[in-house]
Amino acid sequence: MFKLMSVEKSNKENKKFKARFEDKETGKEKIIHFGDSRYRDYTLLNDKKSKYYIDNEEKREQVKSLYIKRHMKDLETEAAKTGMTPGALSYYVLWNKPTLSASIKQYKRIYKL
Repeated sequence: MFKLMSVEKSNKENKKFKARFEDKETGKEKIIHFGDSRYRDYTLLNDKKSKYYIDNEEKREQVKSLYIKRHMKDLETEAAKTGMTPGALSYYVLWNKPTLSASIKQYKRIYKL
């Protein structure tokens, strides 16, 4: 069983974030980098300070819907069922709620991390 320790800016080229997990039994750390820094995400579409901001809520939802359609398959793997894959993290953290903090909160609740 893992616990989500943090989500922070990634130091890996072309990645937005890294999620740090800790195995509750062994204390071992697992790091997963996710989100491509060259592209927008739902949190950025909602951030008025972002260059990707879209002021029309309907258009933001349309972009989100198209992302979800394209990436639904990312959640179908056995590994994704744990929530500890780049695809699952991107889906639930970057494309779920308008803010990063709200998405992380729901991600932790969904996967009981």
